[in-house]
Amino acid sequence: MKSFHFLLIFLIYHFNLIICENGNFLRSFVKDFVKHENVPTIISVFDCHQQLSLFKIAKISNLPIASNPKMLLDDMLDPKKRRNDILTVVDLDCASARDILLALKPFHLAHPTRWLLVTESLSEFELQGVMESLPLRLDSYVILAEVINSANLSLKHVFKLNKQINHEDYGGWSPSGGISDIRPTRILSRRRANLHGTRLSAAVVLTKEDSKNHLNDQKDRHIDSISKVNYQLTNILLDKLNATREFKWYKSWGHKNQTTGKFEGYIGDLAYSNVDIGGTPLFMFPERLPYVEYLTLPFSSAMGFIFRAPPLSWVANIYYLPFNGMVWWSFISLLLLCTLTYFLTLRRPSNLKENKKWGNEMSDAAMVACGAVTQQGVDLKTRVPSSMISYYFLGLSMFFLYTSYTANIVALLQSTANSITTLKDLLESNLNLAVEDIVYNRAYFKIATEPVKKAIYETKIAPPGKKDKFIPQAEGIAKVRQGHFAFHAEYGPAYKLIEETFLEHEKCDLKEMKFLATSEAWYGITKHSPYKEIIKVSMLQIKESAVERREQYKIYTKKPQGCSSGSQSFGSVRFSDCYMVITVIISGYLAALSVLLLEYIVKRKKISLNLKFYQKFLVKKPKINFNIK
Repeated sequence: MKSFHFLLIFLIYHFNLIICENGNFLRSFVKDFVKHENVPTIISVFDCHQQLSLFKIAKISNLPIASNPKMLLDDMLDPKKRRNDILTVVDLDCASARDILLALKPFHLAHPTRWLLVTESLSEFELQGVMESLPLRLDSYVILAEVINSANLSLKHVFKLNKQINHEDYGGWSPSGGISDIRPTRILSRRRANLHGTRLSAAVVLTKEDSKNHLNDQKDRHIDSISKVNYQLTNILLDKLNATREFKWYKSWGHKNQTTGKFEGYIGDLAYSNVDIGGTPLFMFPERLPYVEYLTLPFSSAMGFIFRAPPLSWVANIYYLPFNGMVWWSFISLLLLCTLTYFLTLRRPSNLKENKKWGNEMSDAAMVACGAVTQQGVDLKTRVPSSMISYYFLGLSMFFLYTSYTANIVALLQSTANSITTLKDLLESNLNLAVEDIVYNRAYFKIATEPVKKAIYETKIAPPGKKDKFIPQAEGIAKVRQGHFAFHAEYGPAYKLIEETFLEHEKCDLKEMKFLATSEAWYGITKHSPYKEIIKVSMLQIKESAVERREQYKIYTKKPQGCSSGSQSFGSVRFSDCYMVITVIISGYLAALSVLLLEYIVKRKKISLNLKFYQKFLVKKPKINFNIK
């Protein structure tokens, strides 16, 4: 009996020793694993002896321990609370811990959470069943640690692709050698970039039905340009990922249904995971952020108002601009001095002593001054040498001023104004405005809330009670060429038409001005997609390798550079450029006619007064004397 008790005590002691050694074995592995991962880590444990395990792991590894692992699981369901600094260790040999694991949802195992599954006693068949039951994803960071013997563990990454379990060799662990890492790289997106034919659906928006027939032949490049470029980039992306493609076509980006509160069309399918990736870029708006993930900016597809800078004569009096204020005052002073000198020299010294009124000499000097300024001359002759010298220098001075003035005028007539630099300037200018008739333009101009933008829409784009100014692209570009017109469109397609229709010198004064706060389109993907990181990295690689730029240059046209010295030419002078000149001419003729009329009236009045005077005082009636002596 005593022998039996002794044997029983020995077996219990020996069994506990084995359990203790095995526990130390696993705890040493966890310590080495965390050290090798080199990531700030909080340990969360699910096993049959949780409190004891937590205490011993904390003691051996000096790592922070999560006291309530189940609360962390609840936090993992919220994408904002998922963290990569928590390592959840699960003992698959413990039935209760395994049940917790099998009850997980896909978000629990989504990036960036980390899981370490440890087993010693499960058979290969049982382990396969557990793995297939788990909601694993492509981006899952789940490591399976299988105890091979008392001295070694094998480590594998486990994930699902095409609903099939896949394994990646991580390496192994031994008490003496620690962790042996045989992965080609630690970066998950690089290791899993081959999707092995996984079917991915891409959404593409084509506003014109015929565009589907010209996605590859570069015909009508200015129509649906952004979709055509990104269609090619999406094909390159899917080839790079070795994925099977499926395209879905849409006529518009869609909008939120006011009744149901849900997005429809392209945005709706992308938001509710009916498609995997957005083959046509999206504008970034706050209402879309909770539903769509924005990955990267494929290329610059900016849009805004395109217009030819208005002539300088529209915003300033070009006939004043050749000289600054000081020069004008100097010119007037010189003219007065020369006129006065000429007037004084017209008076002979003998006549200055006489008490006569200054009459013809004053008008003659004024006419000579006007003739010198206008370079016309007058039919006045003088034999006084001093008058001739003063007249000569008056004409010479005015000639140099006239030459400088007209040279500047010629340049200013061809100059454009840089006064329209802001949206407020555009609103206050006399330019006519229009917008390319595309669905997103109608939507985004209508919801503009900033005062200036709202005023532009309500006064120049869609005035109440009048027809709105959403017009085809070709019509808008034709009006831009005529001048005094600003057209809102995507720059690349618009510049293609400009390149084809504008003369070289007409491209020199093109200006751009953005209207939308968000005028760059981004590559979109379903929110919390398992392909997010892989697609993002691949798109950046396509961009860095200049493949994206090559595809862009096939469709998009740069801003024309037609302003070299050899391509410049002078445009015709417009009526508005001569407004001041015509005003002066008309004013002069009106003044001349007024003086003529006044002279006529004075002359008639003078004749009338003379006749009356003559009749009253000078003409006496003869008296007849009838007395005859």
